[in-house]
Amino acid sequence: QNLITLSFDKEVTADAESFMLAPEVAIESIENQGKSISIIPQIPLEAGTEYFIKGTVNDNEKNSTSLGIVFFGHNPDLPSIVINEFTSNGSGKHTDMVELYAKTAGNIAGITLFGGTKSSFTDKFVLPSHKVKAGDYILIHFKPQSFEPHKADLDFIIENGAGLSGNNGAITIYSNPYGELLDAVIYTNRTSESDENYRGFGSTKFMLQAEEIYEAGGWLISGDEITPEDCVPSGESTATRSICRSGTSEDTDSDKDWHTVPTSKYSFGKSNSDEVYIKK
Repeated sequence: QNLITLSFDKEVTADAESFMLAPEVAIESIENQGKSISIIPQIPLEAGTEYFIKGTVNDNEKNSTSLGIVFFGHNPDLPSIVINEFTSNGSGKHTDMVELYAKTAGNIAGITLFGGTKSSFTDKFVLPSHKVKAGDYILIHFKPQSFEPHKADLDFIIENGAGLSGNNGAITIYSNPYGELLDAVIYTNRTSESDENYRGFGSTKFMLQAEEIYEAGGWLISGDEITPEDCVPSGESTATRSICRSGTSEDTDSDKDWHTVPTSKYSFGKSNSDEVYIKK
């Protein structure tokens, strides 16, 4: 947490005077280690806080390179956390919302929720530094104009949120905005036969989001490439029929974890209902 290492493709050197950190943190020293340098701040960096480092390095031929990099303070105490319930067809007081569930205790600092993926998203929310207990629920409202607090352990709003992508989309969480994929859900009301292009996903954007999640190890598929049939069916979901994991919050990284609950059986902030909506 108090060491920044930068790697290069050739041997370089640098000194503390040639680098700076923002928000302003003094640099105590720099250790030159051949093809990498280690930068040691005077004080520990805060978990989940966004920083910007810039500076100049020199190679053995006296060529110099300037660089600027955004990064986030390392969080060594990440909890095991999953996407547990969501509404993507919100209306009125029941607007688009995502529930996260902490399976273990830890600090949620820097964990980032995307409506989409980290490389292709409509909305994102970076969670603040906060200790959670195993069993805690975290709610994130994507449309604040009709915000109604729920009985949850933590309740957040995405200011100016655009909302989740209707019946066809992806929701992901990462260790930080540029970090490791922690969990994902891909949902759709389409099939491979819905159109001739994009393997039935309806758009290049959605297809690439699904591929990105699969390639990051966040979703299981039945064939050689991901298709709409691998995703969670969303066609019966409404503002009060949320899409939920099983009540035990199992996580097999597949559509088998999920179901649409009957009308008004949404359960944000508490254990999920295992009742399944059956169309009459």
